[in-house]
Amino acid sequence: MQNLGGCLAAVVIVPLIGLFFLIMIPVWRDDARLDDFHARVLAYPVPPETRVKGDSDATFGKNSGGSGDYCAYSVRLVLETRLSQKEIHAHYGRAAIAGPDNRSRAQVDLRFSEDSGNGGDVTVEFHDITPSDWDWRCT
Repeated sequence: MQNLGGCLAAVVIVPLIGLFFLIMIPVWRDDARLDDFHARVLAYPVPPETRVKGDSDATFGKNSGGSGDYCAYSVRLVLETRLSQKEIHAHYGRAAIAGPDNRSRAQVDLRFSEDSGNGGDVTVEFHDITPSDWDWRCT
């Protein structure tokens, strides 16, 4: 009878473990993609006469626009610079940083503070989307 109890426990536990891995493997994969994307952004050099102001911010979640199941990845840096907006645009326009899935180039958005005509603060945001591929956080 004791052997039967062990078999019944295995019949219940093994499918639960399988379900856990089915759910978590896409989560772990997308977390690793975000970490790699974040590392690629940080590896890109900042322009001269510019420094990173504070910590970078990496976020992941459901794509808020469009249709379908897509995951949105974003890495944001706040910079303090002495360069003009034109020089910052030129520098980050050359940034060929691969997106999270390494298939496409990440998009770059620049937001300048009001006093940034000849220097000041600029927020640089790299972002991209990928199909959700079973990640429940993107559905």
